Amino acid sequence: MKRTVVTFIIAVTCFLFVTTNAQSITGTYAVKNVKTGIFIRIKDANTKNGTPIVAYSPVNWKCVTWDFKKQEGNVYQLKNLFSGKTLQPKGAAEQGVLLEEQPLADGNAIQQYEFIAAGQGKYLIKLKGTDLYLTPSNSDGEINAPIMLSSKTGNELQQWTLQEQHPTM
Repeated sequence: MKRTVVTFIIAVTCFLFVTTNAQSITGTYAVKNVKTGIFIRIKDANTKNGTPIVAYSPVNWKCVTWDFKKQEGNVYQLKNLFSGKTLQPKGAAEQGVLLEEQPLADGNAIQQYEFIAAGQGKYLIKLKGTDLYLTPSNSDGEINAPIMLSSKTGNELQQWTLQEQHPTM
């Protein structure tokens, strides 16, 4: 009994340490897909509302760089450095819906993304309050292929890494 209590206390202490010391994401990053190697960007560096969010080659440009605005815990709103806008579902948040660029709106859940650690610097990116994850619509890394929301698949197509960037153009 005494050993079980000690083990429990150690487990709770470790959990609290990890939870309270979880690293926050701060700064500006390109979001890179693990399977395809593509970045997420606004199509054609267009600043018009409703512009599609698409896959693009790895470049150090503002239109593929996102400023991470912490909301709570591991939830962030992403602000594009070029347009000053964010990404959100085009219409209702459901399986297969594409993402588009829209102005930032504080507290808007459809503009907030949960970054779930997937090991070795990788993340699953889930739309807050849903079971939908950022997913390239093309698994071959086709340039300008839309980024969509999809149910969890458990494969590398839904895993992303962050590449710190400080572009000048």
